[in-house]
Amino acid sequence: MIQRAFDAHRASFNLSIRSSLAASRYYLHNNIPDIVLCDWLLPDGKGIELLPSNRENSLFPLVLITSHGNEELAVGAMKAGALDYIVKSPETFANMPDFVVRALREWEHIIARRKAEIKLQQVLLQTVESLSLMVEKRDPYTSGHQKKVCQLACAIADEMNLNEKDKTGIYIASILHDIGKISIPAEYLSKPGTLDPVEFTIIKAHPQIAYEMLKSIDFDSPIARIIQQHHEKCDGSGYPGGLKGSDILLEARIITVADVVEAISSHRPYRPALGIEAALEEISSNAGILYDRNVVAVCLELFHNKGFCFALQ
Repeated sequence: MIQRAFDAHRASFNLSIRSSLAASRYYLHNNIPDIVLCDWLLPDGKGIELLPSNRENSLFPLVLITSHGNEELAVGAMKAGALDYIVKSPETFANMPDFVVRALREWEHIIARRKAEIKLQQVLLQTVESLSLMVEKRDPYTSGHQKKVCQLACAIADEMNLNEKDKTGIYIASILHDIGKISIPAEYLSKPGTLDPVEFTIIKAHPQIAYEMLKSIDFDSPIARIIQQHHEKCDGSGYPGGLKGSDILLEARIITVADVVEAISSHRPYRPALGIEAALEEISSNAGILYDRNVVAVCLELFHNKGFCFALQ
């Protein structure tokens, strides 16, 4: 019926007809069509199965065609990533060529929006990295610290199979986790000796300072809260809120472990580097006490069995 609907427009449309889900999948594996018109029910499955699991990865618009008008099916199709949903009727098929032209225009607008969003995301990440460099310029003794914490935190997030939104949140929060130090006197950050109680109290303010700086920015993830919590400990001994266990965001628990491992294994103004084994011993001996047990297990797996190491700056 679809083919007959386009018979009078063959000069404008090049049709490729497939009669099963398997044949359609094979065709789409080797070709990217301008648009796919597909029955809801096929002999070997449902047309909706032609869409990727992540609708943002779709390379073509798909319009589902069904014999029955059903609001629930229509909503499900659109949520799954179908561009549109139409009910078979003589009028529908008579107007199919015009419908396809309109659908293609809509798809062009969708692609344009995707490109704009990708560009905006790139600009955001570049801005985030620039802010991270500002912190390191004030504290040269910890040069590369935020990037290394970011490397490990993102590797842990990958190993834990977090979704893309959460992984992006961890990337941004980890590379900015010390941004609150912008407001801390530089002489405290690079002091070669032990901080006195007043100085340490001032240093401990940096997570809350970061939260106040970032809380009004509409990130997709709770970046300000993640950074605010990156010095919290599972037993409640951390700061600034004395939060415990699952009251601490998972993203913050991941960054906490990454931060501790990097800090212990690297040089600091008040001591030489203690090495990666000392860092791993710290998180291992305090798993379930100071640090999230599952996060620690994943971190140890990365270093011991997955070959993780901090990239050279």
